[in-house]
Amino acid sequence: MGRTRHSRAEGFAVGEHLIISCEPVDLRVSSSSATRIFVEWPWREVDAESSSRWDGTVGFPRDPESWEWRNTPWRVEPDPLELADGDSCMIGIPPIEVQVTAIEQHDPPADFGWTPRPVWVLGVCPITDLEDDEAGFVLYLESGEPIVIEPSVS
Repeated sequence: MGRTRHSRAEGFAVGEHLIISCEPVDLRVSSSSATRIFVEWPWREVDAESSSRWDGTVGFPRDPESWEWRNTPWRVEPDPLELADGDSCMIGIPPIEVQVTAIEQHDPPADFGWTPRPVWVLGVCPITDLEDDEAGFVLYLESGEPIVIEPSVS
């Protein structure tokens, strides 16, 4: 069947404003380069049955001025410029208001190389960046990531 777009599903609607957040969690830097750090991602497992390869890490830019920070809600402490392989860091999502820009359903569940394989994906954009066509990110509703998603009261 593939990927299907919806305007309303799983209790969400395109255009709706939400507040997302995640309490900071201690993680370990597994590797780094001049421009990125990679942390071991505890909320997903490598999918041995997958046709895609995922190494169990998620990357973040080192440069605090990088445009990539508009494409992820996650924030890293201490400053990624200070981190090296093996260092501990805290990663979380400070409360941020976003607008739902898309709702997608994958049937069968999407094969990205990890489990749980996502069925429902929310495309969202911080309300402060709505005019920027390059800004935004996705939330995988079945990812196991401890992201709190609440309706915005504003």
